[in-house]
Amino acid sequence: MLGGFGVAAAASVVSVTLGAGMEPTAPVWFAAIVWTVLAGVANVMWRGFRFGDWSAFRRYDPPDNSELIDWSTQTGEYAYMRIADEHERLMREDYA
Repeated sequence: MLGGFGVAAAASVVSVTLGAGMEPTAPVWFAAIVWTVLAGVANVMWRGFRFGDWSAFRRYDPPDNSELIDWSTQTGEYAYMRIADEHERLMREDYA
């Protein structure tokens, strides 16, 4: 799927080495981008027909994670977990 970028990079190196500059490689890079997009769509279609996995074309509904937000600080779950781990570490340390 990403082979077009390798071809375009090689064409760029050859073009610069031969002294032609970067202007002749613009169509090659454009073709590489088009190839990548078409190969990606073909891959998704293949997965859909072959395995019945049409999830790439369905509307994605992200989960509602509003319960994970600490509303007093608006920091979110991971900051809360970091603070809780720090409190746990401080509580468990032996100061003797």
